[in-house]
Amino acid sequence: MTERSFKYFTCDVFTEQRYGGNPLAVLTDARGLSDEQMQLVAREFNFSETTFVLPPSDPRNTARVRIFTPTRELLFAGHPTVGTAFVLATIGIVARETRDIVFEEGVGPVPVRIDRDGARITRCTLTAAQLPQQGPPAPTRAGLAAALSLEDTDVLDGAECWSCGNPFLVIPVKGIDALARCVPEPTTAAKVLAGYATQSMYPVAQEAAETWRVRCFVRHRTIIEDPATGSAASGFAGWLAARAPRGDGALRYRLNQGIEMGRTSELGLEIDRAGGRVSAVRVSGASVMVSEGTIVV
Repeated sequence: MTERSFKYFTCDVFTEQRYGGNPLAVLTDARGLSDEQMQLVAREFNFSETTFVLPPSDPRNTARVRIFTPTRELLFAGHPTVGTAFVLATIGIVARETRDIVFEEGVGPVPVRIDRDGARITRCTLTAAQLPQQGPPAPTRAGLAAALSLEDTDVLDGAECWSCGNPFLVIPVKGIDALARCVPEPTTAAKVLAGYATQSMYPVAQEAAETWRVRCFVRHRTIIEDPATGSAASGFAGWLAARAPRGDGALRYRLNQGIEMGRTSELGLEIDRAGGRVSAVRVSGASVMVSEGTIVV
């Protein structure tokens, strides 16, 4: 079999500090790779996600972006979208004068805005292709508390499943101390979430009026924690909007994640409401380049 080399870059997303945020690998020209090979490459990097950039099916769009975890392909994910836009703009595949691009992802076209300070990419902002949709009723507070190794009183009312293409179970807890004590118990979590719409738990605690501390635990053989999760933030927008004072206009939040892991991340979340309903959700953040090289397939 003929071997081929593919150029890749890695970056840390939702941070301005190298070795913070959420790592991402980006293969900037993945033409010729099969689905199986993409999965093998993603497993080799072993980041939460790896992206593969391909020509778009619609020439008006910038690229087709496929997103793989080490075990499966995702229809949509936030940090891969933001990080891929950052990489393509940094290396010049996206022209310096271009501010708005569109990625074709499994959920559909995903617009991304690129902000610059001269040659430096300061921030990338995705607009979710799907508006938040609420899922089925959550398991009991007691069950969720047990799944997170918390006391029943540590979990507040209001746990709900929300999705913008990738569902997460939002679980409000009583303050950042309770959030820091979350330790998923795999056997209990498997029982509590058996047959449920998602196996991903997203405990949240309010830090200030428009600031939330969040964590994200996803199933991956057992359970792992993700340091910055843009798709969960998109779904969280639905939970927040349902509890915000009614009225049209924009809601803006800051989400702090990854602190307990030593990979501090900051996500910007913007929610537009029109006619009393959510009309748009945007997730934004900075990124920093870490490495580049070639991988042989």
